[in-house]
This record gives sequence, C-alpha cells and structure tokens, in this order.
Amino acid sequence: MKFNPFPWLLILTILGLSWWARNHFVEAQEVAIFCQEGGQGFPCKLRELVEKIFIQSGIGFFVLLLGLVSTVTRSGLVGLLAGIVGVASLILHGGNHAALDSAALGFLLGVLTLAREQFDEYRA
Repeated sequence: MKFNPFPWLLILTILGLSWWARNHFVEAQEVAIFCQEGGQGFPCKLRELVEKIFIQSGIGFFVLLLGLVSTVTRSGLVGLLAGIVGVASLILHGGNHAALDSAALGFLLGVLTLAREQFDEYRA
C-alpha cells in the first residue's frame, strides 16, 4: 500500500486557513475597530464565531479527548480529527494556557496515531 498524503495535506490546509483567519479577522485592527463601532457583516460575524469557539470555550480539552480516544482505539480517522481541530486550536487560541497545552497534547496524540496507522498499513 502506498503512502496516503491526503490527511497530511488536509491538516496543512487547515493550518493555512487558520493562520489566514487569525491574521485577517481575529487580530486585524481594521476589523476590530469596525466591529466595535457597531459594524455588521461577514467579517464581524466570522470574528465573533472564531472568538466564541476558540478563545472562550474549552476546545483544547476537546482536542485532548479526541487525541486520547484516537490513541486508545488506534483510529486514524479520530486521529485526523484531533489533528484538524488541534491545529486550528493551536493557531486560533486565546490566552488560556491550560487549553493550549491540552490542544497541543491532543494534536500530538492524534497525528502520532494517524502516522502509526499509515505505517502499519504500509508494513502489512
């Protein structure tokens, strides 16, 4: 069986999209000033959504849970989910260091499980 680059390209794509969203919506001063002055529209809605999901909630602990589940079940799909949500959480995090540490650990567990599954398929 050949190496499947799709999961890794998907994780890298989410990394790029998260970085783009952080630079153009979350941390952009123009958007922040526009939204604070009562502006409405897609940029403000997207900024608010990102803040609610990644800054105010415990998404890091959810990533850790996904990473643990992927490790216990040796599921590459759950590992991929941990990788996708984890990389987005690492880029879009707020300042909550406990959630950031949890997201990093869950991301690591997820991608290691994904790599192990691909290696086991290659070896078989």
